[in-house]
Amino acid sequence: MYIDFRKIITLLLLLFSFLSFGQLTGFNNEWVSIGPNNAPTNPKFRGDAGIGPIEFIRVYQKKEGFLLAGSLHGGLFFSENGGDSWANSGSDAWPFTGCAWADFYPTDENVWFACSNEKGDNGKPGKIGKFGGLLRSKNKGEKWEVIGDYKDFAGYPQLKIYGTRFHPDNSNLLLVITSEGFYYTENCMADYVKWNRVPNVNGWVYDLDFIDGQMYLTNFFKGKWNILRFDQDDFSKYEKLESMTSETRPMRNLTIEPQNDRLLVAKDFVKGNDELCVLDIKQDSMFVLLKNQRIGFGSGHTFAVSPHQPDDFYFGYSTKVRKWVPPYDRMGSLGSGYHVDVEFIAYDPFNPFKIYFATHGGVFISENGGQDWENKSDNLGVAEVMGLAVSAQDASQVAIGCYHDGSMVFADFDQNGQYYWRTINGGDGLIPLIDPTDQGVVYTSNQFVGGGLYFSSDTSKKQKRNLHSLNNIKSAGWENAAVLDPFNSTTVYFNFIQKAGINKGNINVCRTKNPLERKSVEVVSDFNLSHQLKSYKVYGLFNSQYHTNVLIAYVLEYTKDAKGNKKTNHRLFRTDKLNGTPEEIISSWYEIKHPNNSWIGDVAIDGSNRNKIYMTYTRGKQSPESIFGDKGLVYMLRYSDNHRHSLKREIDITKNIPKATGGRYNLVYSKANGGMLLVGTTTGVYYGSGRLLRGKSRWNELGKGLPHCKVYGLDYNEKEKIVTIGLFGRGVWQYQMK
Repeated sequence: MYIDFRKIITLLLLLFSFLSFGQLTGFNNEWVSIGPNNAPTNPKFRGDAGIGPIEFIRVYQKKEGFLLAGSLHGGLFFSENGGDSWANSGSDAWPFTGCAWADFYPTDENVWFACSNEKGDNGKPGKIGKFGGLLRSKNKGEKWEVIGDYKDFAGYPQLKIYGTRFHPDNSNLLLVITSEGFYYTENCMADYVKWNRVPNVNGWVYDLDFIDGQMYLTNFFKGKWNILRFDQDDFSKYEKLESMTSETRPMRNLTIEPQNDRLLVAKDFVKGNDELCVLDIKQDSMFVLLKNQRIGFGSGHTFAVSPHQPDDFYFGYSTKVRKWVPPYDRMGSLGSGYHVDVEFIAYDPFNPFKIYFATHGGVFISENGGQDWENKSDNLGVAEVMGLAVSAQDASQVAIGCYHDGSMVFADFDQNGQYYWRTINGGDGLIPLIDPTDQGVVYTSNQFVGGGLYFSSDTSKKQKRNLHSLNNIKSAGWENAAVLDPFNSTTVYFNFIQKAGINKGNINVCRTKNPLERKSVEVVSDFNLSHQLKSYKVYGLFNSQYHTNVLIAYVLEYTKDAKGNKKTNHRLFRTDKLNGTPEEIISSWYEIKHPNNSWIGDVAIDGSNRNKIYMTYTRGKQSPESIFGDKGLVYMLRYSDNHRHSLKREIDITKNIPKATGGRYNLVYSKANGGMLLVGTTTGVYYGSGRLLRGKSRWNELGKGLPHCKVYGLDYNEKEKIVTIGLFGRGVWQYQMK
C-alpha cells in the first residue's frame, strides 16, 4: 500500500496550526471602547482640553431635545435629551466612519440623512471615495443605505459633499451641494432615489440658503467666488449677483446666513483681515458690517443668526466666537467656558437662550444666552489619537496624544481602583511613552510653539519637565518622534530641529540618559555627514524589546528629480551600536532598503532574527498584482548579515487584509505563541503567526465592530493578552485575547 507521507505531514501541520489558534482563541470577542468618552479631568482648566472634534450640530425643528452631531473622522451621534447624553448612530459600521454632514428629515425625527467622507480635508469635508456618499436611515441609525454615491453625482471618488438642504415647502425635494456642482432629487424617501444635476453650475457649491422664495448659493469656479440666485422652484436658470463683481481679493471660503430680508455674507480672505458684509437682496448692493475679522475655524460656518431675535448673531473670530447685537458697534456679552476651537453654531428652536457650539473638544451648550457653558459630550468618544502608549505593568493605564486636545493619561491616579482620563498637555498631542519598568514615568508631547517632549515621574499628575527646553534644543513639532531604550529605560531617544550650522532646519536624533538633567542630550545622528543628505527630517524612530543597541530611523529626504521637480525619498537607516560614543553612533548608521518609495507606517524587528524586519506602508500599491487585498501594505524583509546589509528577500505578506489605509505605529511583533504579528488598518486589526510570517498563510481578524478609522498606535500586553489600539477619530479601544 502506497502512503503519501507529504499529505500526512501537511495534514499534521494544518492540525497543529488549528490547535495553535485554538489555544489562543479570542478571535470573536468584542472590542471595548475605553474613551475618552466624556470630558477628561481638567484640573487647571485648559480651554483646549476635550474629547475630540465635532464638525456640526443639527437641531430637529419640530420636537424638543433631538440633536445630531458629527465628526469628520469619528462619525455621527444622536441625542434625544438635548445633549445630556449621546449614542452612536451606527456610523461605526460605515466603510468610512467619518461624517461630514447630517440632517433630520423635516417631518420625522427618526429619519436621518448623512454624508460619509473617507477622511477630513484639513478641517473641511473630504472626498467621499468609492464607498462613501449620501446615506439614509429610516430607523434612527439601526440600518443605513447609500442613496447617492460618486457615480450618482460627478462620477469620480474625489468628489466632496459639503452638505444637504431641504426645500422649504417640499420636504421630499432634497439638494446636495458638492465640490462639483449641486444636485437634487424630487423624492428623497423613494426606494430608488433618482438624482438630477442642476444645469450650468460648475465648481464648488459651498453654501446654500433660502429667503423670500429665492435660493442663494455660494459658488467657486475658475478661481472666482460668486453668489448665484435662483427661483426656489425653478433650477433651470440663475443670475450672478453684481455686488460680488467688485471683490478682487482671493478668498478661501464664502458663506451666507439669512437675516430678516437680507443676507449676511462672510468673506474669508486668503490674506489680510476677513469681513462680514450685508447683502441687500432687493438692491443687489453690499456693504461691510464688520471689518478686521479673523475667520479661523469652521470653514466659514462658525456663524449663526438667531431665529428668535434675527438682529442677533454669533460670528467666529480666530479660534473663538463673538456675539453681536445691534447697533454692532460693540460685542455682546459672552462667557468663555467652551473649548477654544469652534467649528459650528446652532440655536435651539424652542428656547431662545439655548445655544449649541460644536468644537474641537466636543459639544458645549449654554442655557443662558452664552453667559455660561457646559461640556455636553458624554459618550461622543471622537478623540483623534496621534500616538499611544500602554503600561507593560498594567494594560489599563494608557497615554495618548490627540489632535486638537493635547495629551491625556488614563490611570488609577488616586490608587483606589478607579481609572479616569486626565488632561496633561494642551495643543496638539503627539507621541507618548510609558516606562515598562515604572508606570509612574510617563512622557507626553505636543507640537505647538514652546512644546516638545515632557517627562514626569508621577504619571503626569503634577510634575512635567520639557526635555527640549531643558536642553535648549528646538522641538521637531509635527514630526516629533521618540522611543525608550527597552534595556535601560532611563535612556530616551528623540528628535529635534537643528537651529544652526550646515544642518540648520534638518531634524536629527539625540539621546539623554537622565531626562531631568539640564544639557544632558547627546546628538547621535548626522545624515549630512554620514550619508551626504542635504535636506532631511528624521520622521520616525523604531527599536526592539528583544535586541540591544538597535535603532531604526525613518528619514524623509527632500531632493529634486532629473526634471528639477521636488521629490521626497522615504529612507530607512539603522544603527546596531547604541552602546558607543555619540561620534561612533553617528558614523555607524547604514541604510536598509525597502520595497516602495512611499510613506512608511511602522517597523518591527523579528524577536529571533535581528536581520529580519516587518514593516507597513500607510497605503498599499495603487495597482496591486491581485484583486484580493491591498497588496504592498505589509512586508517581511530579510537582510544579509555582513557589512553591506543588502536586502536578501522581500515578501509581501498583506494576503487577505482588505484594501485599507494603514495609519502609523500600527504594527506589533511579539515572541508570544512562537512569534506573532498584529496589524491595524481602517478595516480592522489582524493577527498572524507561524506560516503567515513567511507569507504562506492568512490573517485572522480580531473581533468585529471596531470603527473604521486610521490607526495611530497599537500595543499588545503579553502578560494580560490585551490588544490596545488608538484610532484617529474614535479614541482608544481594547480587545481581550485568550
